[in-house]
Amino acid sequence: MLDTLFTYINSIRPISDELREAIASSFEIIEVPKRHKLLVEGQTSNYIYAVEKGLLRMYYVKDGEEICSRFMDEQYMLAMSVNSFYSRTPGYEYIETLELSVLGRIHYDKLQQLYNKYIEFNYTARVITERFYIRSEERLFLIRKQTAEERYVFYINKYPEMYQRVPLKYIATYLGITLETLSRIRKRISQGKSTL
Repeated sequence: MLDTLFTYINSIRPISDELREAIASSFEIIEVPKRHKLLVEGQTSNYIYAVEKGLLRMYYVKDGEEICSRFMDEQYMLAMSVNSFYSRTPGYEYIETLELSVLGRIHYDKLQQLYNKYIEFNYTARVITERFYIRSEERLFLIRKQTAEERYVFYINKYPEMYQRVPLKYIATYLGITLETLSRIRKRISQGKSTL
């Protein structure tokens, strides 16, 4: 198990057999049903989840509305509430499965032990962190700089597989638009009336 995780790690930098075994023994494999909450507001994020199979969403609640901030599948790989996990404080985010999911999870304490014992693993963690921040900045750019239609087109071009798996109401909140606006954009594009 954890084949997807190790493929991802080795795409950054091949690791030693010893480190591979240490990582494998530090992760717990769990199967989680659809619509299961792995994290809720007010909890401290104690685990990083590696998505071996399935789909998760991260969201927060604002004025009674769920606002999606991230979708995580086998390509995105790792899921956690970053601020809560690293600050060791209760967070404001939720993590929920959108599909039946097979996940590997590692506790914060075990991850720190790996960092301390295997210096080479710190390089991998740095690259993973860089990739996370790139995606976070990409979302900020989408929300702040582009029109609703540009956001939608960028999203479906960059993440076509996610577009097929995530309900439209969640995509709309991720893009910072209403479901009605998203429906109008999709209709306009399908009729060849896009403004792009």
